[in-house]
Order: sequence, then C-alpha cells, then structure tokens
Amino acid sequence: MKNNRFVGAQVVLITLTIFVLQACTKYGKGFISPTMMYSTKLMVVPKGQVAKSNSLVSDGSSIPLNVKLYHIYDSTGTEVDALFSKTNTVDVWTKAYDPKVDTTFALVMAKRSSQELPPIVVNPTSGVIESNPGTLNIPSGKYTVDLQVSNIAGDEILKNAITLDFQEVAPFETDDASTGNFATGKAVAGTAPVTYSFNGANNPYIEYSILRYADTPNVVYMKIMDKNGVAFNPQKGEIIKRPQTGINPDPPFLQNLQDYAPDTYKALDTAMFIRYPLTPFPIVSLGNSFLMYYNIKTDYVTTDSTANWTSNPENLKYQGASDSHYLGVYKNGVYDYSVRIPMRVQVPGAYIFSVKILNATHR
Repeated sequence: MKNNRFVGAQVVLITLTIFVLQACTKYGKGFISPTMMYSTKLMVVPKGQVAKSNSLVSDGSSIPLNVKLYHIYDSTGTEVDALFSKTNTVDVWTKAYDPKVDTTFALVMAKRSSQELPPIVVNPTSGVIESNPGTLNIPSGKYTVDLQVSNIAGDEILKNAITLDFQEVAPFETDDASTGNFATGKAVAGTAPVTYSFNGANNPYIEYSILRYADTPNVVYMKIMDKNGVAFNPQKGEIIKRPQTGINPDPPFLQNLQDYAPDTYKALDTAMFIRYPLTPFPIVSLGNSFLMYYNIKTDYVTTDSTANWTSNPENLKYQGASDSHYLGVYKNGVYDYSVRIPMRVQVPGAYIFSVKILNATHR
C-alpha cells in the first residue's frame, strides 16, 4: 500500500513538474508564416499618379516585419528588377496637409520636399505598395512581385505576392463623372442668376482640347475662345469670375482658378495661368466638384439664341446658323455669357487647356 502511495505521489510530482516546465518554456523566437498575403492580389496602378495597395496580411507572424521587394517580372516572366530600380525626382509630403490652412502654392510646398525614389516603394513595416509619378516611365501591362519578409523568426520569400497592372489614364480630367460637366448659358449683364442653354454631359456648344507639352513645370494655361478660335482676353477683363446668387453671399464668387491658386494665378492676354504644386490638382474641391465658373462680359461677346437642347446622347456639336436649333442672336449689351468648366490635373506636367464656345462670337 505504501509503495502504491509512493508511486502515486511520484506521478503527481512529475505531472506538476511537466506543467510548470511547459508554462515556462519558449518554443523558439517568434513565428513567421509562409502564407502571408494581400487581401487583394491585383493592384491597378494609374500611370503617373499616386496609388496604394492594401497592407500585407501577416497571418499571425511576429511583428515587427521587414518587407522588401525581392523580384519583379513582366507578363512574359522576364525579371525586370533593373526597370523598377531606376529612380526619379518625386515630391513627397513631409508634414500633414490641412486643406483649410494650406491654401496657396507656397504653403503647400513648404510641407513637401523632393526625393529620389523608384516608381514603386514598399512600406517596410506594413507592406503597403505605393506608386508615384515615376510610373509614367514604366511600360503599361501587368507585373508580378515577389517579396522578402523577415522578422525575429527568420525570413520568407513570398512568390507572386501581388500583381501590379500599370494602366494609361487621362492625365487631365474634364467633363466626366468625377470632375463634373461643362455648362453654358446667359445671365442678365452684371447679375448672378444664370439661364442655362445646356447643363450636362456632351455639351453641344463646347469643343475642347488638352495639350500636355512638357513634363515640367507644373502649370496650366486655360484659354476660352469663341467659335472662330479668337481668345477672350482675361487681362482686359473680358472674362470675369461669376458672382454668387443671394444677398451678400460669402464668398461673393463661385469657385474659379484664382481660388485654387491665389498666389500663382495670372490673367494673360489670351489665357488664364496657374502654377500648381502637386497632383491631383485641385487637391480637394471647394464645393460643386472641380468646376470653374466664369462669365464673359456682354461688351465682348455676341451670343446665339437657340431652341431648347435638353440632352445630347449622340454628342452632336452645334453648327451655328445652319443648325436646326439656331434662332438668331441676342441683342448686344443685354447678356453676359456664362460658362462652367470642369478640370482636374492627375499627372504632373505643363498643359494648355483650350475651350471653344460654339455659340459665342468675340466682338
């Protein structure tokens, strides 16, 4: 009986010892998962724009992680590391942007600095992949990325971690769902209310062209022309900001280029000029999407009178006196011509944005 008690006590003692040892034992240093992944394995990269992927899902791996690009392959499986290692001069934020405070070119640029960066950069802690304007130099198409991830437990090579789809995009957006549409109309001279001749997609009274003529500097020339291509002169006051409606409105005018670039705006003889600090620009909307509101003073324009044109799904263009909508011309000196122009720059560069008004004649 004593022997049985002794044996039983030994078993209990051994069991307790094992339990205590297990509670105090560490099974190696950390853990690294071979199945870390992105929640979305395809990242669309709009060329010339800033874009970000999701974070890498660590799958229980010990943190901190150190994530690096390992190899990149094109659609044929050819390694193209050299293509993605070339650096470009890129402006980056050094301090947080505040749209209520940072309202001028100078204030924005005070929070930015230039760095030499490859076209895509991997955040070493989160694994977020970020593109920058240097992606303009990458041929369009799909590229597969291998990552090297390391932590206290070791390292893993994540093959085919994500696919990057480099796509051509509109460097300068206008007349679309994100920026808004052109609108044309008339206002009794010197007053705010506007009667629109057309307000919506495919404005028949507008033709426009966008010329990106250089990679630098970041500037826009906006030209507003009559049906014959004669430019209205902002410097002489032929083009003016459109007033707000109401009694003592604040602000007194609807948004315009000068509001978005108050310290770089210039009224030239054939165009309005701005220098912008970064893309996308405008950075944020001041209201009513990304629309610029202007009036052409009655002293400088003759406007055609036309029948109602409520929609234009076929994107037809107004043909002047030969058009079925033509009714004649309004008496000079009665109406200012009102035009609303959508625009947002998505890719850095120098642009000429020309807007021709087909039912207006300079005088």
